[in-house]
Amino acid sequence: MHYVLKLSASAVLLATLGLPAIAAGTKTDNATVAAPAATPDPWEVKWGKLPALYVDAVAMAKAGKYPEAIVALTALNKMEDPRVLNWIGFSTRKSGDAVKALTFYDKALSIAPDFTPAHEYRGEAYLQLKDMAKAKEELAMIAKLCGNTTCEEYKDLNENIGKAGA
Repeated sequence: MHYVLKLSASAVLLATLGLPAIAAGTKTDNATVAAPAATPDPWEVKWGKLPALYVDAVAMAKAGKYPEAIVALTALNKMEDPRVLNWIGFSTRKSGDAVKALTFYDKALSIAPDFTPAHEYRGEAYLQLKDMAKAKEELAMIAKLCGNTTCEEYKDLNENIGKAGA
């Protein structure tokens, strides 16, 4: 008799049962083994899942549709969520108003001082305003919060500081 276990079962359970682990994507007689779940977004774990409109609004912002992104993010009526505030700040900054963008980053960080994406984008706003010292302060804060200099927010801001200093 053949049994197929999904990878969501822990390795300890498999070992306890004397069964081998099966790699994701492996075809068996009966099915293909499912891949393990992706690592959850730590901010989503902390503040909860936002509606699909948020995902759409972030996509708009990343595509350069800043006014549309601001409208969609504002329509969420989640001005207490640092993720929403951060993307409104991003879209505002990319629309050319770095000073106003700082107000959104500041509000996001007043709610969640450890929210490294807002520190990164606040650093970007300072670069846009030609304030290298404050951008570097944000970089140092990101390093402190991440506990290293390898997190994405640190690498991105550090790269842009390097470009601005050149």
